[in-house]
Amino acid sequence: MEKKAEPLKNIEARIHELENSIHERERQLKERAGQFKKELQAELSPTELIRKYPLQTTGASLLFGFFSGKIIRAIVSHPSHASAEPAAQSKNEPSELKSAVASIGIDVLRSSKDLAFSYLKHYLDSKMKPGKDT
Repeated sequence: MEKKAEPLKNIEARIHELENSIHERERQLKERAGQFKKELQAELSPTELIRKYPLQTTGASLLFGFFSGKIIRAIVSHPSHASAEPAAQSKNEPSELKSAVASIGIDVLRSSKDLAFSYLKHYLDSKMKPGKDT
């Protein structure tokens, strides 16, 4: 009877070892995944991208501002052909929606321009004054 119990204890011990091994691997994987997530967030953070590629991000923000301005201007300046406007409303008077979109577009363009120039100024200042590291 004791001989039958001995292999059973070995199997139970082996199962216990495997469970411990699985839990240890799981903990290691979670730890590595957390570390990878932190590294990825640090690598892809906007401030880190701007520090690494200041001219490219400035150019990208200027292009974004240019194209968004073109799109907003196209939406605001061309009336919809599908809707029939009443004769009482004059053609020179823009609708409330178009005025709101135009205002938002102008604010977005100004903000992106200001942001692009401030980053460019900061980059050029840091290149001109190497002792200053802000």
